[in-house]
Amino acid sequence: MSLLVSVVVPVRDGQFCVGRCIKSILNQTFKEFELIMVDDESKDRTPEIIKGFKDPRISYIRNQKWLGIAGSRNSGVRQAKGKYVFFTDADCKVNDTWIEEGLRYFEKGCVGVEGRIVYVSEDYERSFSDYVMDNPDGGQYMTGNVAYLRDLVLKVGGLEESLKYLSDRALGLSIIKYGSICFNRNMVATHPWVQMTPKRLFNAASSIEDRIFLTKKFGDKARLSGHIMSAHNLLLLLAPELIFGSFLIHPYRRKEDVRLLPYTYIAAIVERIHIWKASIRNHMFII
Repeated sequence: MSLLVSVVVPVRDGQFCVGRCIKSILNQTFKEFELIMVDDESKDRTPEIIKGFKDPRISYIRNQKWLGIAGSRNSGVRQAKGKYVFFTDADCKVNDTWIEEGLRYFEKGCVGVEGRIVYVSEDYERSFSDYVMDNPDGGQYMTGNVAYLRDLVLKVGGLEESLKYLSDRALGLSIIKYGSICFNRNMVATHPWVQMTPKRLFNAASSIEDRIFLTKKFGDKARLSGHIMSAHNLLLLLAPELIFGSFLIHPYRRKEDVRLLPYTYIAAIVERIHIWKASIRNHMFII
């Protein structure tokens, strides 16, 4: 009998989280699947932890050179044997009906199923310096919690490896041309708490170049209003005093919140530079 489900999880230096992720996948109500762990040249105890699980459903692949997260996922998809490929991240924990819920929606004729990503917990109270990664309502196609027909992933060429940040969204926008990507809020992955730092803030600012690539290739309008990309941050550049309005919008519960605030203005400048660079490179008029 052919295999129905393959789960692909890329990991790099994930010794503090990968064990929890694997346990949540092995604890599924649906049992017949393979779990492909793609190790992107980890330098910590990640290989030891993965190999410590003696479950025959687990396959361990170690990249011969660094491929990045998109390349690692593509490597896993090529090795997969299942009709459906489920993606999550090594720092996520999935609920025990995760695969079952995904399959239930595939039976409805969906070519992809997008699940909910919860940041920390359902009742967690966020603070300004939280690096929030969630997907409460769908439409983001984040590979922290999504599944597709494997043949379609291969047909569209897999994840776009030239993109640093939004290869998963590009994959979703490619696949949705062939049918519906359904959203199932009962298919849940939980992401742990992450502290926002100036470095992460500037990385997020540079990811805007991927947004412009998606606008050009797919007509994706996320964060685009007319010809203005990220209008809120452009307004912040024109009126720097608006930075203090953050105190009215966001909760400040930790000292790190206040420390991060000045960097948001610098990040807005960095983002705008990336917008202009990407606009010129892609021959687009975006302010």
